[in-house]
Amino acid sequence: MVRRIGLVITFLSLGGVASVWAQGQAPSQPPPQQGGGPTPVPVGRIAVINTNAFLAEGGIQQLIQQAKRVEDTFKDKEAELQALEQRIESLRRELETQGPNLTPQARADKQEALEQLQREFQRKREDAERAYQRALRDAIAPVRERIGAFLETYAKSRGITIVLEVANLAQAGGLVYVDPAADITRDFINEYNKAHPATTSAPASSPPRAEQPAASSPQTPRRRP
Repeated sequence: MVRRIGLVITFLSLGGVASVWAQGQAPSQPPPQQGGGPTPVPVGRIAVINTNAFLAEGGIQQLIQQAKRVEDTFKDKEAELQALEQRIESLRRELETQGPNLTPQARADKQEALEQLQREFQRKREDAERAYQRALRDAIAPVRERIGAFLETYAKSRGITIVLEVANLAQAGGLVYVDPAADITRDFINEYNKAHPATTSAPASSPPRAEQPAASSPQTPRRRP
């Protein structure tokens, strides 16, 4: 889209994979009995994941595939916005170069036309952004669910009790230091892609040709007497 319409959104916050994931937690412990020992604490480790990498190059292929399909459906809208943006720029240049030589009325007419085009562009861009976000959200929703389920399995199998979404924490200033060994992003992406490879769409088959009637042998024209 125009400047890709400011998208793809930060993986739309990835829905269920953003913020904090508490996976593989032990069942809630009963309150300690009077005079008893301390409540047992589940043993495990904390890991971090960067969901921004899911839609980046080398990320989760199913997501990238769905995002590309959505982007392809908006190419016409992108072209329309680009053409409108070019008209705005052309009219702006006319005002800058020809303005001093125009009559006040002609200059006012051009200025009004420019402002009208700018309002039209703003409205159409906002409509396109909303439609794009909605289409992308719908397209990747099934993949998001699979990612969430796979992350839970991945974490439990590795003794991870909490997975933190590092991009959101860093942006909020809530992340001071992370040991690189705690970052599971790349390994998770690789494991997910192996378990759930992107499907290659089969090329659309061309419609079957209608059977042509057998060519009849040309008849020898009769000679006129």
